[in-house]
Amino acid sequence: MSHVGNKIRAGFFATPELQGEYLNKLLNVKGSGAWLDPTCGEGEILHQLSADHLREDCTITTYGVELDKSRAEKAKSLLNHCINAPIESMVIQNDSVSMLYLNPPYDYTMKGMDDESADRKEWTELFRNIRYLKEKGLMIYVIPSYRFADKRIARFLATHFYNIGMMRFSDEDYDDFRQAIFIGNKKTGKHKEFNQKLFDFLLKMESDEFVLEKVTSIDKFVAANKKWNVPAGIEELKTFYTKLANKSDYVDGIRCSKGFQAFMNRSKPRQLEIGGNPILPLNVGQLALLLASGAVNGEIGEGDNYHLVQGLELVKKIPSEEKKTHDNGSVTTITKVRTKREVSVKIINQNGKILKLV
Repeated sequence: MSHVGNKIRAGFFATPELQGEYLNKLLNVKGSGAWLDPTCGEGEILHQLSADHLREDCTITTYGVELDKSRAEKAKSLLNHCINAPIESMVIQNDSVSMLYLNPPYDYTMKGMDDESADRKEWTELFRNIRYLKEKGLMIYVIPSYRFADKRIARFLATHFYNIGMMRFSDEDYDDFRQAIFIGNKKTGKHKEFNQKLFDFLLKMESDEFVLEKVTSIDKFVAANKKWNVPAGIEELKTFYTKLANKSDYVDGIRCSKGFQAFMNRSKPRQLEIGGNPILPLNVGQLALLLASGAVNGEIGEGDNYHLVQGLELVKKIPSEEKKTHDNGSVTTITKVRTKREVSVKIINQNGKILKLV
């Protein structure tokens, strides 16, 4: 895929299914545990790795985090737990997962206002997510082969892991993806011995010729029956949620709230309803306004008291002049127009007689 296509898809490259099959054969699962992919995409690789190791006495609970909504929806159908959120917003139990699968986006982080530069996500996600892996837990780290030559990445891997394996994709996929795989168990304790030999080896991986010649392809590790232990651990994480609020979670709560119902009732268009007796007696002026507004136009009364009533509101513009004398003796005439409203009420009785009340 081109660099442009990579940018458009936000650096998303799903691990090829064939490479997942090879990885499966390298795992020696010791028991139940929680497995995490913090940038899980559509969840296919974590599902593939866990599905083949499910046994009657072994429960693997898969956890994924994915920023893209459409990919997260697909991952939810494959993984036990998946949250659509940026990994930066997640709260996850530390030192808890038995297996950590890292295939971070191949791009840069967002640069903050006070930042001098933006970090590559391969380094950021490695440094951020290692805290969730338990001691002796297994990490599988998949990035472009040349990125292993980054000194921060190389030093971190050479410091925090033992029983390591460095391999590239098999020939079927390497030309298309140019990716390599680091696999190793997390060291225990605070004081960790630095692996200088591994560090020097990783720095040389900037050269693609070196990778093709010196980095063994994954299928050869499988042929040699090489295995990495995935230790048993807790099956369910105590904390796994995002600090970001999901607006859709609040829709039902808002709709059912008393405050929202009160707002809806108050915001409904009000209609004048005529019927029954008024709360207080109406004076002549109020009755005239009701008639003029048309609220009681039509037929009123029955029998000898039957009348047809029509109310009108007459609006007139009345000009007036005001003279203002200035200190120098000059006079300014100001014309003002005021609005005068009058009520006209006409009644026709049962004998056809027309009466004009006002």
